[in-house]
Amino acid sequence: MSQEIKRESTEKIFLWLFFPVIISLYLVYKFPTLFVPIEQVSDTFYFFGKSTSFWYATIYTAIVCYFSLMVIIRGINPYSVVNKPISTYQKAKFSSIFLSQLIVFYLIPFIIPTLQEGREFFNDPYHAVNKDAYVYVYNGFTSIGGMIYIFVIVPVLAWLFGKRYCSWFCACGNLSESVGVSKWGQQWVRNYTPRSKIALKLEWLQFFVLIFVLCYGLVLFLDIWQVFISPSLKTAMQNFQIFVIDFMFGAIIGIGAYPLLGTRIWCRYGCPLAQLMKLFGKFSLSQARIKANLKCRGIGECSKVCPMGIDVKSFAHLNKQPIEGIYGLTQTPCISCGSCVAACPTNALEFKTIFS
Repeated sequence: MSQEIKRESTEKIFLWLFFPVIISLYLVYKFPTLFVPIEQVSDTFYFFGKSTSFWYATIYTAIVCYFSLMVIIRGINPYSVVNKPISTYQKAKFSSIFLSQLIVFYLIPFIIPTLQEGREFFNDPYHAVNKDAYVYVYNGFTSIGGMIYIFVIVPVLAWLFGKRYCSWFCACGNLSESVGVSKWGQQWVRNYTPRSKIALKLEWLQFFVLIFVLCYGLVLFLDIWQVFISPSLKTAMQNFQIFVIDFMFGAIIGIGAYPLLGTRIWCRYGCPLAQLMKLFGKFSLSQARIKANLKCRGIGECSKVCPMGIDVKSFAHLNKQPIEGIYGLTQTPCISCGSCVAACPTNALEFKTIFS
């Protein structure tokens, strides 16, 4: 028991130190000229010949891989108040989180290119590859690969499997999901995730972010500023995207507010890719949904552990009686994380079979 308490204390310190460190690194990574002149950026912030983007990704990946791996190793259901083994679904999900973060979002962009080209790893004149997250949609306007990924692959996946992309693979979601199952993360999710009617209505903010990034993407794609107005439009939209959406919303609020508003603030209110997936998911024929049965006793653990603030119990219990409800992207922003299924002590919830 003392070992468990010691581990939990260490994790708590680790998490509370993580937020100021990662946000500071992100600020330096995105806005280095706020601190030093541009000609001094490399000398000041490139530690051991690696850029701040490399160190940001390193710390970020270490957090995700540690917590996701611990879930797999312990083999205990991280969502349930009853001590029971982890399900096959959750084990597969955290394995996907661990592998996607380590390989796709870290080794491939930051480590492998240097090793393949035979360059010195540290003191590398090329530093690290700058990696743009595809959650911002506008990347689909800047390359063929990005366009196929954003407007073909992701919508098809959402059409087939709902928003599992968010809880199984997304770089932003990887952090939310892995931190959200720590002891402290569960407290943040249960006690501080916004669940009021106003909070649900505010999810429309995501739609306006999507509209903005689509417009920004068109500006990048067409360079329409050259035709219609001065070059300031592209610069203004770029600055708004980087500072307001990317940094203030995505980093400061999206990550820094974990202990205050739960772990999925960005995913609910800001991520434009999530809104795009929701739009496609509404027309899904795959039935990537969760269904309830008559075992429900109205305990409400399902609603407490939902990081997206969904009132899961309302789909399983009505007027103090269990009901056989069903929900998915047509009614909610569900990301199919399965926390509600795992948390239910009476096994009243399950995933509806795909293509059933």
